[in-house]
Amino acid sequence: MTDRPPAARPTPSPMAFWRWKLHWQILLGLVIGIGLGLATGYDAAAAKSELAGRWDWMLYDLVGDLFLNGLKLIVVPIVMSSLIVAVAGMGSHRDFARLGGKTLAYYLSTSLIAILVGLTLVNVIQPGVTDPANPVLKADEVPALKLRFAEETASLGKHTEGRQVGDFLDTIRDMVPPNVIQAAAEGQLLGLIVVSLLVGYFIHQLEDRKKHAAMNLAEAVYDITLLITDLVLRLAPLGVAALIARTLSTSYADLAQDNRLVDFATIIVKFFVTTLAALAIHTFIILPLLLLIFARVKPSRHFRAMTPALLTAFSTASSSATLPVTMDCVEKRAGVSNRIASFVLPLGATVNMDGTALYECTAAMFIAQAYGIQLSFTQQVFVVLVALLTSIGVAGVPAASLVAIVIILKGVGVPMEGLAIILVVDRLLDMCRTSVNIFSDSCGAVIVAVSEGETVLQA
Repeated sequence: MTDRPPAARPTPSPMAFWRWKLHWQILLGLVIGIGLGLATGYDAAAAKSELAGRWDWMLYDLVGDLFLNGLKLIVVPIVMSSLIVAVAGMGSHRDFARLGGKTLAYYLSTSLIAILVGLTLVNVIQPGVTDPANPVLKADEVPALKLRFAEETASLGKHTEGRQVGDFLDTIRDMVPPNVIQAAAEGQLLGLIVVSLLVGYFIHQLEDRKKHAAMNLAEAVYDITLLITDLVLRLAPLGVAALIARTLSTSYADLAQDNRLVDFATIIVKFFVTTLAALAIHTFIILPLLLLIFARVKPSRHFRAMTPALLTAFSTASSSATLPVTMDCVEKRAGVSNRIASFVLPLGATVNMDGTALYECTAAMFIAQAYGIQLSFTQQVFVVLVALLTSIGVAGVPAASLVAIVIILKGVGVPMEGLAIILVVDRLLDMCRTSVNIFSDSCGAVIVAVSEGETVLQA
């Protein structure tokens, strides 16, 4: 009896979704979400049905919120544990000062460049101007869109009531939280970052037994958080599909059911294109040039390495929620050491907001143009400075920059009611600028790593 050859193992089907790389899985989820969003949004608009009670929107909310909550669950432990481990693992206090100086210099420089790019385009294109003699908005009347977005405008008014331009100093106050537990519960990352830096810095002053115990605890929390991150990322395609479907279906239904948007269509489209062009210039020209000049890294390979994080940022519109994915991509796909990534990226999730800073500037200038208000050079410098300062402390959650825009508008004497006209496209631009924020953070991590003598290997 002759021996039979061993049966050949079946070749995995190219359609085996779970075998795909993460970025392809998320991209498929994005495409499915767009299709579901357009389909259900069109159905809702045609039937003129109420949003509440529809099973598809409730399903989108459930799946999307579960994914977002899973990401937010690990933000606080991963920020605090990674920073403590990174700072405590530095050889000396001089290393800490050097690394911190490089990181802050990069973040402040790129944010300022982003603001100047946005300011240049908004002055050249002037999206808020149709007829200089007849501005779209009148200072003595309520914009029509304010009626459509009454709830959003009222909410913004509540959050900014009584605030003045000097209130950006609250960012400095938030650096020292009176209650660490409360700061963690409220997601005040800036205060948590400062506390984590202090803990990591002073661990070296403990006796050896206590120092090793503290380090072991921080490392254990960090390792456990990474395992939970891997679990959450397995659900990323479903979460991304649900978030995109919810956003598109709701927005599409809103647009279809409100004909008053047609009156403002021209300037809104011009504003959208102007802001998108400014974000694109910063993302595809400025940041790649920095990668080439300071890190000798091929931009296309870095884009490929960061694809999962960029897609997650686009769907969640939250820098904080995307942080675990960003750290995973920068370490495993871009080849940056844990020492650098654990220090640079948590700081970037709060301090480095290139896309947000750019958006705050263009939005404030656009609303002023829509009212026919010409801002002087001094006022535009003021807009740049306030946009830079407020972007540093703005919360890494969807639409948080709208509050900062209100503060800027008050500072230059532009009615805050005009903010209602950008709410039509704010959500989509929020998704785009969050992706820019994340990409800038990753570029900063690579540049700092190379400056520290590391060899960065792109995936």
